[in-house]
Amino acid sequence: MPYARDLRFDTLYVEQDGGVLVARYESPPLNFMTSAFVDDWDNLTRAVDRDGSVGAVVLTGEPDDRFITHFDVQELAATAETPSPPLSPLMANVMVRAGIASLRAPGGRAAWLRYGGPLGRSLVTLGLLHRVIRRMHRSGVVYIAAVNGPCLGGGLELALACDLRFAADSPVVQLGQIEILGGIIPGAGGTQHLPRVVGTAKAVELVLEGRSLSAAEALGIGLVNGVHAPADLLPEAARVAARLASRSPESVAAAKRAVYGGASLPLSQGLYVESAGLMIAGKTWAARRLARAFADDLSEFGETPFLADRDRWHSGSR
Repeated sequence: MPYARDLRFDTLYVEQDGGVLVARYESPPLNFMTSAFVDDWDNLTRAVDRDGSVGAVVLTGEPDDRFITHFDVQELAATAETPSPPLSPLMANVMVRAGIASLRAPGGRAAWLRYGGPLGRSLVTLGLLHRVIRRMHRSGVVYIAAVNGPCLGGGLELALACDLRFAADSPVVQLGQIEILGGIIPGAGGTQHLPRVVGTAKAVELVLEGRSLSAAEALGIGLVNGVHAPADLLPEAARVAARLASRSPESVAAAKRAVYGGASLPLSQGLYVESAGLMIAGKTWAARRLARAFADDLSEFGETPFLADRDRWHSGSR
């Protein structure tokens, strides 16, 4: 099975250093998100889940002042021009559920692409995005967005699907769910992730206003985890990625399932998800090795190693 770093994509350039895979998105001239990128990202996330050498993925843009600007409006416009009767919320919900479910059937995706026209292609892209986001949230690999340029609409939705987000302290960096300015709403998780990250009231404001935020404003509301000088953005993101890549992948996956899945459930059910994750992580080789290291350090320091040797444990070098 090939390593993820050896794969070739139309829109992504990947390189690996230790357990960190850096993926650079490039789609000249404006780095709009396209269905071709969604295909590439789907293939990459599947590959890294099978690649034991990858512990973290850093997604950034190329060139230095472009991230993922937003979804290609021309692709969306083709769907909007497709004749169709008005849809009620119930009818639209049923259609989307049935359509996305049919993608999992043998030949379903090919049929939509061949016979579904622009609407079918949009449905396939949405279905892939939904699948990729769920995969990222179940994965033992940590995903980090290094936002080095405009991050609007679908670009922000993908950044929100990542586990951590860092942004460059640059005027070219703008983050926002701008879909409503074009008469639509987010479709790749924006209305679901934003409330979980910044709270319901702020999420509603951002979605309805369509206003974009500077890196400093995004940091102020918790939309990003840190802001760095442009030249330091990727090195800092890679440094964090290297530390997190040293964590047990079973523990990472269990923690993400508990946070992303369990936190949206009633507390009684969320606690079961958390406990199940603890049992899974506690049976791994990494947990046994670290338990032995803890006992050794406790004997040496006479204090919990998480205080006595905090930096070493936090860095993952223990």
